[in-house]
Amino acid sequence: MIIHELIGIEHLFTEQVQKGYYIIRETYQNVLVEPKDGDTVRQVDAGTEEVVTIVFDPGDEYSLILLDTYTFADGIPSLDELKETIAAEYDVFVNDRWAAASL
Repeated sequence: MIIHELIGIEHLFTEQVQKGYYIIRETYQNVLVEPKDGDTVRQVDAGTEEVVTIVFDPGDEYSLILLDTYTFADGIPSLDELKETIAAEYDVFVNDRWAAASL
């Protein structure tokens, strides 16, 4: 069984995202847990995982909408690569250079 332990949360692109959108970066430490003898277990470090989540807040209380989640096992890509990946699907960036065509 792999356990994901959240080790950090930070908002990305805070000033660059259109109003109502939030892009959240989370870093997880993965630990492989295996039963050993009796009541003991063995824990093995399984590396870290970067997760980027896009949510939209339409303004109503308790109404965040999850739009998409991206997982990166080999570390988070550069800011430009990440913007291009997200902009290909969502029109979330204030800067028109990064905004994708509206769906």
